[in-house]
Amino acid sequence: MSFRVIRGTVLTVAFSIAWLAAGTARSAGPVVGWGYDFYDQATPPSAVNGTTGTATAISAGGIFSCAIQAVTGNVVCWGDNAYGQATPPASVDGTDGTARVISAGSYHSCAIQAGTVNIVCWGYAGNGQTTPPPSVNGTASAISAGGYHSCAIQAGTGNVVCWGDNAYSQATAPPSVDGTDGTAIAISAGGNHSCSIQTGTENVVCWGDNADSQATPPSSVNGTTGTATAIAAGGGHTLAIAAPEPATALVCAASLGSLLALARRRRLG
Repeated sequence: MSFRVIRGTVLTVAFSIAWLAAGTARSAGPVVGWGYDFYDQATPPSAVNGTTGTATAISAGGIFSCAIQAVTGNVVCWGDNAYGQATPPASVDGTDGTARVISAGSYHSCAIQAGTVNIVCWGYAGNGQTTPPPSVNGTASAISAGGYHSCAIQAGTGNVVCWGDNAYSQATAPPSVDGTDGTAIAISAGGNHSCSIQTGTENVVCWGDNADSQATPPSSVNGTTGTATAIAAGGGHTLAIAAPEPATALVCAASLGSLLALARRRRLG
């Protein structure tokens, strides 16, 4: 997730979405941008807009954007670069390494390096959001750059680990997903809150700032009456894709009952 500041007003401009099926194969294509473009954040460069290359992953940050170039795996960013957030380091820009996952936050970016699964972050580091802890660096399966904090899922364990600004406890994952009582399969860091999808149950779990109830998922996705397949934490709100209601069992039961009734009538006839 990310936001920008215009004349002292915080405006939500973009957020990243965390999908349950993170390992699904991605198709390459040209990046298309639109909207507020003062810093050219909505004008993808030739390396990913189809002129000289395309992309397999994208992420819109505060007033900048990032993508992973198809074929090469190089991270390409553009737009505002006041804190170096649009200048990916050599470890992921193709010089010394590439990336398989990218996430743009407010004024920082994070990626998971291809091959090593190391977390690489760059940009504004005033709250420690670009310094992943040893517990997850080198063992990450998912990454999300938020307002001034970052979160990741530890590979193998599924534990959620967050770092950076923690003024609203947005960087303190609860026991239900930090490995104490449960783990996660998807993560999304918002402005001052974070959300994840719990392993096994697929329930949405959120924590951090809850001034607008953004960290209180409704019953339709928190496991009470339904679950979720994807999660996205924004500046002061959250979105989820609700899992479809299981209907297969009911259909099969009805079909089986009809067949048994038909067979019984035939035997009696």
